[in-house]
Amino acid sequence: MQLKYKIIHDGNICFKYRGQIPIIILLLAIPIMWSNTHYKAYTTELKCIIQCVGVIVSIAGLILRYYTIGTTPKNTSGRNRNQQIAETLNTTGSYSITRNPLYFANWIIWFGLSLFSFSYVFMIIAMLLFKIIYTRIILVEEQFLLNKFKIRYSKFCNNVPVFFPHIWNFKKSKNTFSLKKILRQEYSSTLSTIISFIYLDLIMQIVYSKKYLGSIHIMDNIYLYSWILVISIYIVLWLKIFKTYTSLLDD
Repeated sequence: MQLKYKIIHDGNICFKYRGQIPIIILLLAIPIMWSNTHYKAYTTELKCIIQCVGVIVSIAGLILRYYTIGTTPKNTSGRNRNQQIAETLNTTGSYSITRNPLYFANWIIWFGLSLFSFSYVFMIIAMLLFKIIYTRIILVEEQFLLNKFKIRYSKFCNNVPVFFPHIWNFKKSKNTFSLKKILRQEYSSTLSTIISFIYLDLIMQIVYSKKYLGSIHIMDNIYLYSWILVISIYIVLWLKIFKTYTSLLDD
């Protein structure tokens, strides 16, 4: 198989299972963070600052996802897995500064999670995997869009960068912002981000206490995390019920 078609084949697989990719990265965090020897090098104040910065960065990524989803028309920027869907070509809003705003938003979220972990090795591996996997997904999506929209998409590619935004290109979205669409589609990405932060912090507590205190100790934030998870899951369940059994979240 030629390299081009091999990459496209891999891209189709990655596209279908892109929702499971974060799970793989989070599982890799366990051995990577176990080998991290830098925990004691940070003061408590510096740890707090770094973790707060990581959380803020990831929140910025979520906000970009919210804005992108909230200003795109139906049957674009969806969670479809088995086939590509794009009834229209998005060229305004987030798509006026980058051709892949949702993937860039995911990159920001993962950059924030990497900062939070205190592990530069985890950061390098997460960013490298992100680049390898999403490059293939983007190639598949761009082939689909080029075949469907042809010259329009070629001109769009000439004016808008593939990944990192060119903010001076920004054009206000032609579509009305929809909070309902965000509530309908983005509860899973929000919950996943919350769980990822808690997961990484628990790993850090386990590793630090085992390596430096001689026994596993994770009680510092366990009650706070329990409340955060209970409240988050409660909200998500209600949003899913509203989405499935009512028209409250319909536009």
